[in-house]
Amino acid sequence: MAASLLSWRNGFIAALATAACVCLLMFTGATRIADAWFYDAAIARTGGTADNRIVVIAIDDKSLSALGHWPWRRRIHADLLGRLRETQPKAIGFDVMFSEPDYSDPDGDRALVAAVAHSGHVVMPVMVEPQEPDGTPVEVLPMSALAEAAAGLGHTAVDADPDGISRSAYLRAGLGDPHWPAFALALLATQGGIAATDIPGDRNPTQGIASPYLWNRDYRVMVPYVAARDFQQVSYIDVMRGQVPAALLHGRWLLVGVTAHGMGDSVLTPLRAGEDRMPGVLYQANLLNMLLQRNAIAPLPMAWQVPAAILLVVVPILLLLRHPSRRAWWLILAAAVFILATSAVLLSHARVWFPPMASLFALLLAFLLFAAYRMRQTDRLAHSDALTHLANRRLFDLILNREFLAARRSEKPLSLLLIDVDHFKHYNDSCGHQAGDEMLRTIAQAVMRHVCRPRDLPARYGGDELAAILPETTAHMASRIADAIVRDVNSLALPHPGAGRLPIVTVSIGVAASDPKREHDSGALLERADVALYQAKRLGRNRSYLAPAWDA
Repeated sequence: MAASLLSWRNGFIAALATAACVCLLMFTGATRIADAWFYDAAIARTGGTADNRIVVIAIDDKSLSALGHWPWRRRIHADLLGRLRETQPKAIGFDVMFSEPDYSDPDGDRALVAAVAHSGHVVMPVMVEPQEPDGTPVEVLPMSALAEAAAGLGHTAVDADPDGISRSAYLRAGLGDPHWPAFALALLATQGGIAATDIPGDRNPTQGIASPYLWNRDYRVMVPYVAARDFQQVSYIDVMRGQVPAALLHGRWLLVGVTAHGMGDSVLTPLRAGEDRMPGVLYQANLLNMLLQRNAIAPLPMAWQVPAAILLVVVPILLLLRHPSRRAWWLILAAAVFILATSAVLLSHARVWFPPMASLFALLLAFLLFAAYRMRQTDRLAHSDALTHLANRRLFDLILNREFLAARRSEKPLSLLLIDVDHFKHYNDSCGHQAGDEMLRTIAQAVMRHVCRPRDLPARYGGDELAAILPETTAHMASRIADAIVRDVNSLALPHPGAGRLPIVTVSIGVAASDPKREHDSGALLERADVALYQAKRLGRNRSYLAPAWDA
């Protein structure tokens, strides 16, 4: 085999096939599970920290025991907001939904609305939920008076991957168009917020043209989670009793929400087992933490992701075709490590998520195909004659024995041709060995033109002798094939200075057909073909001779 398998055509086909494979894996999502596994493993090593400016005021089991069953009267929440306003926090995210008036306590509603308005920096949640199971979604807002009093509204929708884990979030979303900021983004907006041009995340190219009945999302980011225990948390009831120092809450971002067991929503995250589920308010704390620390992970846009994934595979494959060797797996291993390392480095240092598995799987698939091709080529070379490219003697003996046994079992005919170039030694002496080699190649091509069925095997028997195994071929048909080869060689009119009477290259062919009832191994068939070849030479060469049947 040549040192290089690469030609312009092979390289182009390899690059095209690789690109198609990568695109197929990416756009069908076939590697989504593997990519998610790698992301979870890589993100666990980024070592994020919780911002100490965030304090979660937890509606926990202790608070429920002290204040009674949920829901509490709204005057209680109004009192909490009054106490928090005295500590002068930056803003308060009140992650509790009050979508309907409390008709049993209208004074409590008015007190809550007044407390929200007086605080000045309270953000209330917007939820999305279907009107009925699998029905059209609707936006659920706080009651109108509360919405007007709030400093801002933000959506609290949680997006989960097919495996149920929430790895990403959308910083803007809404029915029809993404008009609601995320809850954490709405909190920042109370203090000036982030400029629209600085909002991180992958843009949604279809936003603004979707159905007004669909939840439309934009600015997708991957969340670098911090464990719930790392955030500062104080109990709701402790704040109400004045047991939390004002200094702990002063100038902080406060998030009020449910953490009690069995209450509120629970978000499944890619954190390690035992920390992988967290209450919704702590999920919102993670989003706020991400925005404050400006460490949001942006998915690499598809316009960059696809060519990058293709390039990471095409380059090593082209190198492999250019420099095939027995250590090709080292190149593939190095390329695979480079692909994974590239993804991990982009994630940890550039805060960009590049899913590597489409590239990795395409690379491994290409290597398997390459290895299979190399094995096939090696096997072909092990059974091929280097000069004529016919089967070598080893393969000839193997196939002859196999076909002979098959003929005995099936009682179908098997014929054999032994082909000898007439006066080959004289040709070599007159024209030289290189000319002799070229002449043998030409004769081999003539034999292959007539011995070309799938099970037929043309072979170099040895020296200037060729052979042909013809399964399921009668003696009469084999004789006709032999005569056709003799005529074809004559028509080539290759000059032969030492041939005597006919100064062109000719061949003599011995033909024999097996008789399974008389012959017990392929050696007898080979011997009869050799005797027939001797007879063809004795009768004047440039002919074929059919060995008589056993009964003749």
